[in-house]
Amino acid sequence: MRHAVLLLTFSISTLFAPVLHAQPADLSTWEPSFLGYGTEPEMDYGGRTVMSLQSAVSRGIGAIGHIEEKHPGLAPVWEFPAAAALVLIQHEVDGHGGRGREYGLSPSYSFNYDFSAATGTQRPPRTNEGNALIGSGGTEADQVMAHRTLLDLLRPEGADGAKVPLLLISKLDLTVYVAQTRNPDRGEDFLDQYQDGNDMAYYLLSRQAQRRGADPAAVWSGAYTADFADPLLGTTYNDMRATALWNLLDPTLAGAVFNYFRQHVLGGQVRVHAPVLRVAGGAGLALGTRGALGPQEVSRFLDLHAATRRGVFTVYVRDLDSSVDRTYGFGAAVHGFRVGGAELGLAADSWDEPASRERIRTGNGWNATAEIDTLFQDRWGFSAKIGTKSAGFFPGLPIADGAYVGFGLRGVW
Repeated sequence: MRHAVLLLTFSISTLFAPVLHAQPADLSTWEPSFLGYGTEPEMDYGGRTVMSLQSAVSRGIGAIGHIEEKHPGLAPVWEFPAAAALVLIQHEVDGHGGRGREYGLSPSYSFNYDFSAATGTQRPPRTNEGNALIGSGGTEADQVMAHRTLLDLLRPEGADGAKVPLLLISKLDLTVYVAQTRNPDRGEDFLDQYQDGNDMAYYLLSRQAQRRGADPAAVWSGAYTADFADPLLGTTYNDMRATALWNLLDPTLAGAVFNYFRQHVLGGQVRVHAPVLRVAGGAGLALGTRGALGPQEVSRFLDLHAATRRGVFTVYVRDLDSSVDRTYGFGAAVHGFRVGGAELGLAADSWDEPASRERIRTGNGWNATAEIDTLFQDRWGFSAKIGTKSAGFFPGLPIADGAYVGFGLRGVW
């Protein structure tokens, strides 16, 4: 796939009047580095590792001749290209590859100099549910990484400004990819995209193949014969486009990009904050939107964030649309809650599976997660996460029911 660096968000961010967080005493220090691993398709800790690579690369280039200190306005010159390259790792390895590993398909990857990449597997998926999840897995992983970055930017200490270009590209990956996908009404043009490896065309035909009971191997190889008379093909395409548009209209993202230029590029600060609307008690409120493509539905999230001095609290509502039925989900989470020298994270999610023509699953779904981040003597620490969930799709988590874990190392250099 090809990634383009889009600055649309910066152009519309002037519509917002940001109110900044209270600044910590020292904005010149970088965040601790992170290296982590988790249960497949562990997109979250994989994404944290990619985010840390983005900081390390940007820090290393900026240190050459102290160029970042002397000319902070040049930071986008290397931070955006680095982000465009590193997002490929998240998209392919942690996204398509994560879902492929989850299904035991032994994925492999190719990366090209023109910022394109591809994922292959040693054998085809056994189900069309697997086809759909692998097809949408790249944009799914990018959304997971973008969501954590936005939460980090809402913390009192903010996040490395170098991560904002990575946030922008990963967040808009879903929107850009869908915008580039032909309408199935275009017939052969749409089919050409599917056979050329377009993730979104592949996702749509995987869902159709699930409805028709078609051979998953034929879908994987590009030999599947699309049914362009199927009215649900066009309806699902429209639902996907609505999800991509909803994902774009994220006020928190717009404010973060605005502050990237204001605080990091022009102000020379290492750390950046997402803007919030101040309310009582020193807390700040922010709204966010995000989207995800599941094997039998699209999901649109509306987040309400409360940024406090102790951590970031979030509640959300989730709209699940299968094209023939609509249900809702809800959740609450706390991110980076300070307890002594540690930061805690908790999340609880609940949703109803919509009735669908794919007929994969019905009923109620749920998830619960706990996380801890430590840093001893401001030098070294670890991160750990444990969770459990029901069977069903939730962005970044295993499709099967049961427990999942993640762990990582943190260090300051």
